[in-house]
Amino acid sequence: MVAIIKKYSTFIKYIFSAGTSFVLDLVLFTIFTSLLKGWMGDYAIFLGTVFARILSSFYNYLMNRNAVFSSSHKGMDRTTFIKYYLLVVVQMLVSSSLVFVGYKIFTISETIIKVPVDVFLFMVNYFIQKKWIFTQEKRNL
Repeated sequence: MVAIIKKYSTFIKYIFSAGTSFVLDLVLFTIFTSLLKGWMGDYAIFLGTVFARILSSFYNYLMNRNAVFSSSHKGMDRTTFIKYYLLVVVQMLVSSSLVFVGYKIFTISETIIKVPVDVFLFMVNYFIQKKWIFTQEKRNL
């Protein structure tokens, strides 16, 4: 059992980091879209996504950089920061677009639609971060 935990420790830490970031993002998204909906209508989904992702992604970057992928350079460095935020922008565009389309098709809460969309993106992002962003050290998974 210990060998399995050790083998998958990076992924387990990523699940925790992504999970806490997801909860933060979802709460902020819900607050921002609720506040902006009267002013912007359905387009509040896009702005709510941007505001929430800016805040949650900074937390997630620090967690992934320092705890999950255990980079030899603590804190931020320009290369990983730029790569990470390129991924954030792409993920934000994909997430907000899919949530918007899903909301228009299913006419249910945008927060409910956001959950499966971001769970899928969570898996894709793990491999992108592991292989492209935080690549300095060898990992088990």
